[in-house]
Amino acid sequence: MSFLAGAYNHTVDAKNRIRIPAKLKADMGIDCSGDEEGEQKRFSLVFQLGTDGCIALYTQEAADKLIESLSQVKQSDFEKYRAVRLFLSNFETVESDPQGRMVIPQRFREIGKLKKDIVICGVIDHIEIWSQELYNEMRSGTAGAMSMNDIVKTLEI
Repeated sequence: MSFLAGAYNHTVDAKNRIRIPAKLKADMGIDCSGDEEGEQKRFSLVFQLGTDGCIALYTQEAADKLIESLSQVKQSDFEKYRAVRLFLSNFETVESDPQGRMVIPQRFREIGKLKKDIVICGVIDHIEIWSQELYNEMRSGTAGAMSMNDIVKTLEI
């Protein structure tokens, strides 16, 4: 899997389904070739509540790496263990339909305020789904108002 980047405007259909942009699927290593009937191969992604109101989607491989790092937290470290428990309780694996669409689970639609217009962004090892409204707010807020020089300085790159 190569790193994930870019922002794509999309819509949620009337049945609460989305399509992951082909470029992001390819970068995630998802095989989208068709079968004999021309239908795409099914794939699944792990949905998780992201930060700032977005929904994060991971391949199973990326989710496994994240979980492996979290598995190092000891139960005796109550605060961190509680955070791990809450973090993992917000994971849900969703399989695509034969046309490559994924139904966004109800709780994620509600929490992410996802209606029709959305933005799907690549973020290194996962993708994020944003409501267009929240995405615009995030971009026009502190992070969005940063110049590229400020961003580079903040990231120390």
